[in-house]
Amino acid sequence: MKLSKDGKALLYITVFLTIFGIIMVLSSSWPTAVSEHRAWYYYGLRQGIFALLGFVFMQFTGVYDNENYKKNALWIFLIALILCALVFTPLGKEINYAKRWIKIKSFSFMPSDILKFASINLAAAIVSQKINKIKTFNEGFLRMIFLVAVSGGIVFMQPDLSTAIVIIGSVFCVFMVSGLNVRYIVSTLLTTLVFGYIAIFKVKIGYSRIDRIIAFVDPLGNLEDEGWQLSQSLAAVSNGSFLGSGLGMSKQKFLYLSQAHNDFIFAIICEEFGFLGALILIIAYFAFLVCGIRIAMKTKYIYSKLLVSGILFVIGIQAYVNMTVVTGLIPPTGLTLPFISYGGTSLMIMLGLVGIILNVDRNNEEERK
Repeated sequence: MKLSKDGKALLYITVFLTIFGIIMVLSSSWPTAVSEHRAWYYYGLRQGIFALLGFVFMQFTGVYDNENYKKNALWIFLIALILCALVFTPLGKEINYAKRWIKIKSFSFMPSDILKFASINLAAAIVSQKINKIKTFNEGFLRMIFLVAVSGGIVFMQPDLSTAIVIIGSVFCVFMVSGLNVRYIVSTLLTTLVFGYIAIFKVKIGYSRIDRIIAFVDPLGNLEDEGWQLSQSLAAVSNGSFLGSGLGMSKQKFLYLSQAHNDFIFAIICEEFGFLGALILIIAYFAFLVCGIRIAMKTKYIYSKLLVSGILFVIGIQAYVNMTVVTGLIPPTGLTLPFISYGGTSLMIMLGLVGIILNVDRNNEEERK
């Protein structure tokens, strides 16, 4: 695969993040694995296997004709919707009042991760076919609202507000980049704020989102309940100081901080590698996004440009939200850190999305020559 400098840099960063993720999953998960009477390397080994499968998947998406995604965008979206609907059947697995997983024997996955790509892809396909009419109400705004309502709604019902926001935001990003009318952009933002208020303060689920916000404002004052997780996360971050305690030397991973190898793995990174390590990781994500944006800007195909833009939004917003949650800048959500947090579906989908970006870059290079 012939890649540009940006494509090669993006690939190297992806490999670095993925390998670093395996190391950190291994480091942060072994106390949990031992407490569950598993081998200490259980989660690290699984993450390594997921990574190998993900790189195979990335190789496939890196050479597969992207036009096929466009031609079959509606079918891909419908399949993803059906998979998301299956979580409400006996196949669905409930964890902490949420049914976000499909479990078949010992195998489980999150269909909402697939819906992220399916929604972006359908949005890019729709816009590329109607680019000259995207500023109109019927062809632009209504199509976007319908797609957002369907894809975001089914995920919100699981309930999974954070992933719903990522999907809604990524679809909105695709339409906004394509030149959506400014009035509709403002209307969408205001509508999102209204529905966000309703989702947080009015919708009743198994846990209270209001309590999470209260705990976010004063975690030490709510140590016995919702504030425990954030307090332990902040303790891990502060323990790391500037250079960190060293790889494998985290204290909070010893069952003080739950999800230490998953949603809150960034806290363990801060504890073991300090501010400097966290800064290097943030720079790596930033460089990844810059390379991706440069690749998107080079392509002359509207569909490819929009597809890459949507993918970059998903990866960028997930990284940003995860790190700000861990450091107590926004209320807790359930988003993973791309390429690093433990999770087979998430890692494989993310690597597959990188393959699509590299595919666009390869096509750019071939056309340039």
